[in-house]
Amino acid sequence: MFSLPIDLLDRALSIKATRRSGFRPAPARLQGIMPAPDVWEESSLNVPPVVWRREDMRLAGRGPAGVLVERGLHISSLPHVNADRDEHARWLRLSDARLRTVRQAHWRLGLRATVQRRLSAKMRVEKLDGDAILLGAYYPDCKNYFHFWVDTMCDLWFLKQCGLDLSSVRHVLMPWSGVGWQREIVAMCGIPEARIVPLSSADGFVLETAHLPVRIKGGSRNPDWIVSALREVSGWRPPERVGPARRLYVTRGGAMRRPFANETEVLDVLTPLGFDVIDCATLSVADQRHLFATAEIVVAPHGAGLTNIAWARAGTKLIEFMPRAHANPCFLDLASQAGVVYRNVPSAVQDERADPLFAPFSVDPGHVAIVLREMLAGPQRPPTCR
Repeated sequence: MFSLPIDLLDRALSIKATRRSGFRPAPARLQGIMPAPDVWEESSLNVPPVVWRREDMRLAGRGPAGVLVERGLHISSLPHVNADRDEHARWLRLSDARLRTVRQAHWRLGLRATVQRRLSAKMRVEKLDGDAILLGAYYPDCKNYFHFWVDTMCDLWFLKQCGLDLSSVRHVLMPWSGVGWQREIVAMCGIPEARIVPLSSADGFVLETAHLPVRIKGGSRNPDWIVSALREVSGWRPPERVGPARRLYVTRGGAMRRPFANETEVLDVLTPLGFDVIDCATLSVADQRHLFATAEIVVAPHGAGLTNIAWARAGTKLIEFMPRAHANPCFLDLASQAGVVYRNVPSAVQDERADPLFAPFSVDPGHVAIVLREMLAGPQRPPTCR
């Protein structure tokens, strides 16, 4: 009955993070955003171009990137039920000490849910003294390797670049389930596990002093410093001695999201050319980084494992199988920043009624053979990207 009035009130009273008195813009070198072409065209395949699903800048976070320092920041951690059965998935609502929503990229109306939960005797609110930082958390996803690196760990790097002394930070709030690859990554990036506060550990948090990175996240639009940030924050050093270059095919294995429907037919094209099949989900983070750093060429369906292209040497080649209904250009952007030659084999037309995040897709093995032959022929410029 009161849902609409509460939502209207929430929207009317909300405040943009960049307009808060505690907001400070980041240095100019951190403000750059990757160019945003509308389509990717593979002229040799004679197929319709891929139309990139880039997020509207009004949602992605138009305005200067920077850091908001907010005393008494309230965080409502709202459970999110998804098909991945991720028990740690959370939507967040940020509000000031007067419970006015603090808007940033991907913000949602959350006053109604917050009020309902505050009326529950079971609600757990944790008060955190001292300085705290909030990393990542732009999506209700705690299982995604890409978002953990590019949203969460790059937030850590961003705060450092903006002058925050992380030794003074007592609490690191972030999406966290404690699986092995997450533990390996935070160790690489210098975050003590004792300081980590999982966003799923309480229904709400009140932070004495919050340091909030405000920037574009999510992957459909990307800052132009992501690869350098990933390498620096994790202390990346490429292998000193590189053995014979490898040809890698990255399988999606048993992934629930976007299962690759005709992998067997595609492997019939790749196997005779010496491609090794790897499943990133079975490897340590260190082994994934080493494999991509020593690859000559990587072929893969669109998926989080391709985040590892950030560790590839300049001149490495990448062929991505792209589901048209989920044409996210995040790995094009990473490849461009890493100096990787990028090509794209688009999927057949997909059922528009299916959820693009989970819908299976396939590619034409003949198209794979054409692009692969051109890539292996030698150095080349990527096809037209407009």
